[in-house]
Amino acid sequence: MSKVEIPEGYKEMTIVQKHIETLGPGFYKREDGQTFMAFYANEKNSNAYGSAHGGALMALADYTMCSSAMQNRHSLVTTVSFHSEFLAPAEVGSLLIVRANPTKIGKSLGFVEGDIKVEEKEIINFGGVVKIIKS
Repeated sequence: MSKVEIPEGYKEMTIVQKHIETLGPGFYKREDGQTFMAFYANEKNSNAYGSAHGGALMALADYTMCSSAMQNRHSLVTTVSFHSEFLAPAEVGSLLIVRANPTKIGKSLGFVEGDIKVEEKEIINFGGVVKIIKS
């Protein structure tokens, strides 16, 4: 895709992590205490079946999960644990909406749950714990 449409209500984000940059461009918004990121499933991150590779989906989920636990752009967090369940495939070209909802943020740990949807259909759900290194 040479020109990518920005989803309504989202802002384009600057991706500073090289492994996530290959999945982009990406878009974000924060709403009701939740973080939402949007990416288009691209061919270079697909599997032999023409759908988004599970590893790419998990990377997007983890990135959104960590971002949701950050107080500001200078915060540092890292993943302690991550789990996911795959429910359906996402075809190449699909708009992936990644939602992360922090359920509890403490001084040193944050707990997050979320999902990835394509056209309101949940394709993966995930959750995990992040370590807050610098708030």
